[in-house]
Amino acid sequence: TALPTFVEARNQFELNYLRKLLQITKGNVTHAARMAGRNRTEFYKLLSRHELDANDFKE
Repeated sequence: TALPTFVEARNQFELNYLRKLLQITKGNVTHAARMAGRNRTEFYKLLSRHELDANDFKE
């Protein structure tokens, strides 16, 4: 099994982490950003980078 590059590993971690936060907060970006220790602007940039939409996690 090939080890992913550092960038690939970080990207996979970020994607999984963001998905988990959005699941826990049911798509509430303000709450998810607070849990992650980021401001909403930074959090939205992360979501955009990983092509995630918080609305997909709302119930």
